[in-house]
Amino acid sequence: AAMALDNGLARTPPMGWLHWERFLCGTDCAGHPSRCVSEQLFVEMADRMAAEGWRDAGYEFLCIDDCWMAPTRDGQGRLRADPKRFPGGIRRLADYVHSKGLKLGIYSDVGDKTCAGFPGSYGHYELDAQTFASWGVDLLKFDGCNSGSLEQLAEGYRRMSLALNKTGRSIVYACEWPFYLRPVQQPNYTEIKQYCNHWRNFYDVYDSWNSIKSILEWTALHQDSIVKIAGPGGWNDPDMALVIGNFGLSWDQSVTQMAMWAIMAAPLFMSNDLRHISPQAKCLLQNKEVIAINQDPLGRQGYQILKDKTFELWERPLSGRAYAVAVLNQQEIGGPQNFTFSLTFLGNGLACNPACSVRQVLPASRDWGVYSWISSLSVEVNPTGTVLLKV
Repeated sequence: AAMALDNGLARTPPMGWLHWERFLCGTDCAGHPSRCVSEQLFVEMADRMAAEGWRDAGYEFLCIDDCWMAPTRDGQGRLRADPKRFPGGIRRLADYVHSKGLKLGIYSDVGDKTCAGFPGSYGHYELDAQTFASWGVDLLKFDGCNSGSLEQLAEGYRRMSLALNKTGRSIVYACEWPFYLRPVQQPNYTEIKQYCNHWRNFYDVYDSWNSIKSILEWTALHQDSIVKIAGPGGWNDPDMALVIGNFGLSWDQSVTQMAMWAIMAAPLFMSNDLRHISPQAKCLLQNKEVIAINQDPLGRQGYQILKDKTFELWERPLSGRAYAVAVLNQQEIGGPQNFTFSLTFLGNGLACNPACSVRQVLPASRDWGVYSWISSLSVEVNPTGTVLLKV
């Protein structure tokens, strides 16, 4: 295992809420106040996270993404929040978020401009790290737009990591480093884990089944190079945003995203509107058994062990010699299908030797009983759905 970033953070995948997928770069507070990236939006989300069980379920970070800044730095060269949309500045917002028992995340970019064209951190890494620490920020998502050369990209990610550590404040460091490297060269994950707490590998998640499906396909295709590097202190980020509770996913597809992000030991950052979320979506996102799999202290990432026509079988080793097992049905036509597999497939034959108990976690929780090592399981799965088991 690679040496993790020495900041003692992210011992399990971080969890929280992020504005990007749902609210994008909404800056029209006059015309659409409830959809605007503003102090008001984050105050309202903080209130919901504290009052409606999100914080207690483990979602502790409230994260500001791109478009929070003023168009220019101040007279001392420091970043500043847009004064109209964040009238109290980030320090006041951080204090409010902390008063709710939550932590505040913020966004910047390794280049001279963010992806949306706001001031980036290039040439200001140390100053920006000190600024974020002075505001009481607890997480930095550091994007990779407009960074010039690959050498400049890597140097920027390294320098910001060291600068954050030097502030003396505990700040989780979320990198996009490998995503921007991959079109040109294979990322050195051993090095990346020395500097980052989690790192983005693939495109932005969209509120669509095609997006979820492409992320899972990419992860399975590259699992030999990425699974072994994940563990306490450093995690692969398949794009963290859970889009459950929005518009694009069916119920079965929502179950699939929740189950598979738990199997992949992914950071769990919702991007939805907690002011308007269905009881069903809330129940799924707050499911304690699924979150316990995602947050398992062993810290191993799951992987695909079998692909058979439209079915995929994934497993994740858990503490206490247990395994999480996902059966995913990629078929997009027809009705439920059955998939049968031998328990000897799991854990290199050791997961159920000489016997094991099987519990279904999703789409509904129920015990399946005790099975012997040579038993087979038959699992009925809806199209684009997943059955998540704990063995």
